[in-house]
Amino acid sequence: MVELNNGNALSCIVLMLDSLAHSNNSVVEIETLHNSDCMIFDHLEQEKLTNERLGEMKPTSNAAMEHLYSCNCNAGIEAVFSSQKGETLLVPFQLSDVKRKHPWLDDGDRTQEMIHTAREHGSDSPLMGEDFSTMKLEFRMRRGYPNIPKKDLSNKIMDFGSKGTVH
Repeated sequence: MVELNNGNALSCIVLMLDSLAHSNNSVVEIETLHNSDCMIFDHLEQEKLTNERLGEMKPTSNAAMEHLYSCNCNAGIEAVFSSQKGETLLVPFQLSDVKRKHPWLDDGDRTQEMIHTAREHGSDSPLMGEDFSTMKLEFRMRRGYPNIPKKDLSNKIMDFGSKGTVH
């Protein structure tokens, strides 16, 4: 079931994408796309949160991730990796696809431990464990849609050349 443990799963995905961007010396912007009947919109309205206000928060902070816990849909996720050279790579995917490949994302204890470890030691810490490393490795090899003028990078892997973090 997709809505099982969505908050923890989405939080782990945000942490993984942040770590992947950092390890590739790139910057990543992450957007979650929710169904119109998703409970996240009720939460955002109750808390008077806007995309602009969320964008001002550190993405891996409790406040920024808290709204993800009200998600009860098969959210679409778009990660746009950018380099200082102006190269960009869009990697779109569905929450259900990631959960199918990584069923541990529905285990509340495992995901909470991962989130706690990331906040305590950082998302690049070896303490994040094999689950995190496996998911990160798989995403490293994903293909995206480059937006780079005058170059054919249809087989480009996410590997840029500038230091960054999630925006």
